[in-house]
Amino acid sequence: MNTTFVAAKAGANMAKKLESNFDFNNSEIQNLKYIISTFGCQMNYSDSERLASLLESYGYSAAESLEEATLVIFNTCSIKQKAEDKVLGQMKVIAKMKKKNPNVIFGITGCMTRTTSSRLSTQKDKLLTQLKELDFVFQIQDLPKVGELLKQVKPNLSILEASEADLDSYFKIQPKYATQFQAYIPIMTGCDKFCTYCIVPYSRGREKSRKIDDIYLEATQLVESGCKEITLLGQNVNSYGLSWNDKKSGLFSYQENPFVQLLKKLDTIPGLLRLRFTSPHPQDMTNDVIDFIADSRTLMPYIHLPLQSGSDYILKRMNRNYDTLKFKSIVDYIRKRIPDCTISTDIIIGFCGETEEYYLETYKFFEEIGFDLAFISQFSARRGTAADKLMTDDVSREEKAKRWHQLNDLLRKTSLKRNQYFEGKTVKVLVEKLNESTGLLHGRNEHYKEVVFAGSLELIGQIVEVQIDKALEWLLEGKLS
Repeated sequence: MNTTFVAAKAGANMAKKLESNFDFNNSEIQNLKYIISTFGCQMNYSDSERLASLLESYGYSAAESLEEATLVIFNTCSIKQKAEDKVLGQMKVIAKMKKKNPNVIFGITGCMTRTTSSRLSTQKDKLLTQLKELDFVFQIQDLPKVGELLKQVKPNLSILEASEADLDSYFKIQPKYATQFQAYIPIMTGCDKFCTYCIVPYSRGREKSRKIDDIYLEATQLVESGCKEITLLGQNVNSYGLSWNDKKSGLFSYQENPFVQLLKKLDTIPGLLRLRFTSPHPQDMTNDVIDFIADSRTLMPYIHLPLQSGSDYILKRMNRNYDTLKFKSIVDYIRKRIPDCTISTDIIIGFCGETEEYYLETYKFFEEIGFDLAFISQFSARRGTAADKLMTDDVSREEKAKRWHQLNDLLRKTSLKRNQYFEGKTVKVLVEKLNESTGLLHGRNEHYKEVVFAGSLELIGQIVEVQIDKALEWLLEGKLS
């Protein structure tokens, strides 16, 4: 499983817990307590860290359970209809909660939103007219406006004002990081690619990159606080500094690829042990980026490179701006410079116009590349995208499901084969968690392979050496060496 899948799964699990965890008969609502339910990708989880920090600057504190929350915010994903349905399915829970305590405030942010507004605004987001339980919505780049929205909804609400100097941009809000040893740093926001199936350019706006010095400062502070692994985030991280907005800003020099400049700067941070990034776009994946990954001290041998389709015809309909020959040349160069590099991808099954012939082109190309990991999804049209407006979703659900299972079965084989490379080897694992049901520790090696082994709770957050005894389809089993 790749990182996108893990994050989406975590968001789904959180949604399932909302109703089961709320005891309406025994609830005791406390003042200025927030809870954030996050759906979607790593970018959403990073956004939630900034949102949590902002709310605490207003005087809120994190609620230990939904029962005591007076502010509930859903940070939403809109990549597929199913993602929105998970959010909308929680409205009964919120309705019961607000009936129990009318003072509870409910807000939505993330990819489902279009217009930052409250139920009292003249121009409202459509969600506010569709969901009677909803009090306000905001696009994540409008995070500094949350305090104003809260006051619109509850004029008598007593909140501490955050310093305006700290709120002049989304990027300058200091996150409340989930762990001390791992952190995600957004280096840009928005997207300029306009893939025909994707809502991101409309929900997050056009690409805008952060200053290299600001990212370096945040990363340095994290490392000084004990962080061992940093992941750089963006819709298209390797177009960092290249957008029209970025060039207009005058913040970047172009004697060298701005993304390579950033990677080189971060590579010099004393004490930084691991650096990753996600997700690059094949259109902007240049050899100089791959060369620096191969030569750097901190960058890990793992690249997530979204393919989406192995059919040139479908790639053109998706407006991906590369073909399979270009993609294959990138993979070949990666494996030339970094022979053991883990390569993961995204695939959309059943896109508009995908005949059996075009699907088989994807299957064969997927087999030829031999991916380590993949997030395979079945296409569903997103309202407002070009695919929704101009194309026909003409592949049946049954056919999409059949193709998904076929490709997933192929992934099982390629993933197992790639994992078997590590059998008998000793790898360095950053320990992330304890699986309470099995009593085993879970972590990831430098190649982003999940490793499971026996060990003590005190090892969480540490990098340890593990000898791999057995390779499975999705993970590696081993023992402390």
